[in-house]
Amino acid sequence: MKQNALLCVAILGAVVMLGAEEPKQGKTEEILDPLTCRWTFGNHEPLSMYRRAGSKVTGGVEGSALWLEDWHHWFDSEACPSVMQELGLNFCHCRFYKGMGWNFESRDFPNVKRFVENAHRHGVRVLAYVQFSTLYYETMLDEVPDLADWAAVDENGKKRFYNSAYYRWLPCINAPGFEPYLKKMIRIALTEGGFDGIMFDNADAQACYCSRCAALFREDLAKEPDPERRFGLPTVKHVFPPPARKPEYGELQDPIAQQWLRFRSERLTALYRRLYLHAKSCKPSAIVSANVANIRRANMAGSTALNTPDLADCFDLFVSQSGNAPGVIDSCIVNRVREMKLAQVLHVPILALCDADAGLSEAAEAQYFLPLMEDAVFGGIPTDRTVMKPDRNMVSPELVAFRRPLLKRFNKTLRENHESFAAPTYAPLHLLYSRESIMFSEKAHQAVLSAEEILLRNHLPYGLLPTAADKPLKIPSDCSVLLVCDQRCLSDAEVEALVQYAKGGGRLIVTGESGSYDPWYSQRKENPLFKRLAGCGTARCRAQTDSAPIKSASWTIRVGAPADGGRRLLEDINTLWQSELSIQAPATVLAEVKRSANTFYVHLVNYAKDPVEQGARIEIKRKRANRAGCTFAAPLENGLSTPVAAKASGEDADTFELPAFREYGWVRIDLSSAEK
Repeated sequence: MKQNALLCVAILGAVVMLGAEEPKQGKTEEILDPLTCRWTFGNHEPLSMYRRAGSKVTGGVEGSALWLEDWHHWFDSEACPSVMQELGLNFCHCRFYKGMGWNFESRDFPNVKRFVENAHRHGVRVLAYVQFSTLYYETMLDEVPDLADWAAVDENGKKRFYNSAYYRWLPCINAPGFEPYLKKMIRIALTEGGFDGIMFDNADAQACYCSRCAALFREDLAKEPDPERRFGLPTVKHVFPPPARKPEYGELQDPIAQQWLRFRSERLTALYRRLYLHAKSCKPSAIVSANVANIRRANMAGSTALNTPDLADCFDLFVSQSGNAPGVIDSCIVNRVREMKLAQVLHVPILALCDADAGLSEAAEAQYFLPLMEDAVFGGIPTDRTVMKPDRNMVSPELVAFRRPLLKRFNKTLRENHESFAAPTYAPLHLLYSRESIMFSEKAHQAVLSAEEILLRNHLPYGLLPTAADKPLKIPSDCSVLLVCDQRCLSDAEVEALVQYAKGGGRLIVTGESGSYDPWYSQRKENPLFKRLAGCGTARCRAQTDSAPIKSASWTIRVGAPADGGRRLLEDINTLWQSELSIQAPATVLAEVKRSANTFYVHLVNYAKDPVEQGARIEIKRKRANRAGCTFAAPLENGLSTPVAAKASGEDADTFELPAFREYGWVRIDLSSAEK
């Protein structure tokens, strides 16, 4: 085994740094700075998981492979993190607890601790993988005889399984023993394992219909002071949790089903908040994260009991796993920008994982850069999920040799252009993201996706504005136009805040049935927004909703081009507001704008396989006494920044035509560089 490790180190040219210091502690936001974090994946599954599955599982590895023991030994040795360090990768998850019971899994704990120690010697931080949604009863029953009471059951009283794995029970999060057991795992990981934090995998909770959950639900219903008015029932003592809905999403107006959804999501959120506080009590510097899957998917609260905006104070990091591997598929610009926009406004760093592997061919080079640049530009933590994946040679020398120069080029790009990536995001347009509307209305969810597609394809810089019925709606001072697109379930206070914003001079666009219903999706006699905004010169209201063909909105979000190009929404915006910056480029080039004082940085990411020919334009409005200076670079291709002369200049604007680029282009526009 030692020979394998030494051979691999020699092949990869990794430098072993014995005695190096552990990663220095600091503020979580500094440690998780997307411009310095480089995440990778490796051995986050125990050998027993592979063996029990037998077939292809995590990493596409056959669970019965005879070389997996050797690979686990190699991963835990000094050789593995030395490769990570040589590639510039400084964060990963590592196996710790898979849900098989600590009495069984603790046998591997000395090996796990050895990896953490080796990783720290090479400047790699490690989060402990903790499985949230699995009880492997075949091994755990010896330790927890009443484990069956911890298991979730369906409407027919049968145990719920993790997908088709009949040997993995899903947990009931309300089982008395479940939370203390997780807290025990957290404590061991952070106080004995040396880990830098926790990562809960599969952090959702499927609906459980056990007698305990039914009783807790009835207790929740009993808090309603007027059940007959709310539910049409004089008493709730005989109510049972409603069965799963078909279709899953749609328009949820059944009051008991609404309450069931809220009950489940609030219980799960409260549990994660307690686990977060427990982790911090064990180790204040611990990073607490969870794989909550695609944080922008349809019916997230209904299907998984997760409601992303409510989880912002439960985690230091969102792990958002989805199928949104960037590219153009079936005329849809698939991206993770929506996920990153939500995480950004919630001030939670995001590891937006997508199922993609660029491979080893020359054609794969651009495909490899695309997700990395999307992360760097839109605020995600850049990740190479596959370079450290299991291999018969412990780690693939060919893959590492191919990725090494690409990672070096990527890191150099971010390092040499740090100012342009680190500048504050410029988002004059804000899009209201109503918790209750998204929770109860598929139409509201689709309206937000459609509006975003129009803004993205037309290169209009925007940000999300999450709101909730039980919290004050605070509209940021830097909001130039607020879009409320079919956000139908709004509270009286939210309606009042929107009206006062517009009457105070704020520009407001309201479409569809926004405000027609209260937070429980109960129809108002008349729409208060439309009525009270009538005649307001800074507001535009129309009953038509902007729409785009949504081909999928769950694991993968695929939205096609709007039939009319989003003409009505664009006209509404242009009527109320004129942007300082106009970007003209193909729809398949997505833009992120950052601004620092009088300097604009425009990052252009090309999602299509074909290069962007010369002809993309930037127009900047300016004061008459000034002239704008423009610099362009395609750093992944040549690394050189070159001045761009104005193609045309008017009395109050300059237009610049950009050179061609392949994957990524960077533009700096300085309004004070040529002041007269």
